[in-house]
Amino acid sequence: MHWLDRASAAALARTPPHRRVFRDGWGDADVLDWYASIVRTPPRPGPIQVEEVSRFSTDGLVVTDLRFESPAEHLPPASRIAGARLVSAEADPFRVCLLMAAWNDHGYRTRSRLARRLAARGIATVMLENPLYGERRPRPGDDRPLATVSEFAVMGRAAVVEGVALLSHLRTLYPSTGVGGFSMGGNIAAFVGVLAGFPTAIAPIAGSHSPGPPFTQGVLRRAVAFDALGSTPEEAERLLSRFLHSASVLDHDPPRHTAAAVLVAGTSDGFVPTAAVQAVQHHWPGARTEWVHTGHAGLLWRHKDLMASATAEAFDRLDSPGSSTGRDRRLR
Repeated sequence: MHWLDRASAAALARTPPHRRVFRDGWGDADVLDWYASIVRTPPRPGPIQVEEVSRFSTDGLVVTDLRFESPAEHLPPASRIAGARLVSAEADPFRVCLLMAAWNDHGYRTRSRLARRLAARGIATVMLENPLYGERRPRPGDDRPLATVSEFAVMGRAAVVEGVALLSHLRTLYPSTGVGGFSMGGNIAAFVGVLAGFPTAIAPIAGSHSPGPPFTQGVLRRAVAFDALGSTPEEAERLLSRFLHSASVLDHDPPRHTAAAVLVAGTSDGFVPTAAVQAVQHHWPGARTEWVHTGHAGLLWRHKDLMASATAEAFDRLDSPGSSTGRDRRLR
């Protein structure tokens, strides 16, 4: 494990009870039953009506805020209207990438750094505000992680549903589309990419095949309130692992366009086990993985240019399928 991730693990172990993940337990039993019944069913959202809210220019980029009514189920009233931000260096870009949010990635600030790098490569980006995140929090001003497993299930499913709907909308406006994201955003991007139903570039960065490994094998487990989930820590971890692993991109047959996918992963990632990334690569014939000798935090803070390059390569592979070797390569 990279030393930055080891330091994060030590900090997470000291998370106070009121800020722990799933501190209020499993949550709504009816929602959990609903989730279990649909988790492997591909979403088929209908067309959405996307409205432009505002537009402004900054640093040579045009930034447009958008909103639409979510087609997802079981969202609280505060999350029903989805917000998104379009960033582009061109008035009429050819390529657009939907960037999904990472764990606890509220707002657009973190993803905007990647969006600027993609804009320099001629790729516009749309950043979706996750359900139950940021301005869509069910409890305004409460910046703590999600309190129950049922809330996490609703958030994850809704992010996939909204991602598929928004990507389908973008397809009507731009010739070439893609989807990417970091960490949890990479996992959700993988789902959106394989469930969209049409060819699209896919660029998961440090993305697991399922939310299960990061929360039960990675250092995030240090912040989980296992005492609220079972009679013993061992039972709680077993139950949570089984529930979270029920959502996996491995349960969906890979469409042909996953051959255009480019994954990026750290060889010393303490948050997302390398096996969780390798499982995606092995499941997607022709996909390429860029292995970087760093950890989770190192990828985020020191390799944004690589993230942008990998995302651009996924578009290149999609638009020119014969141009890529599909082989792994390792960086120093």
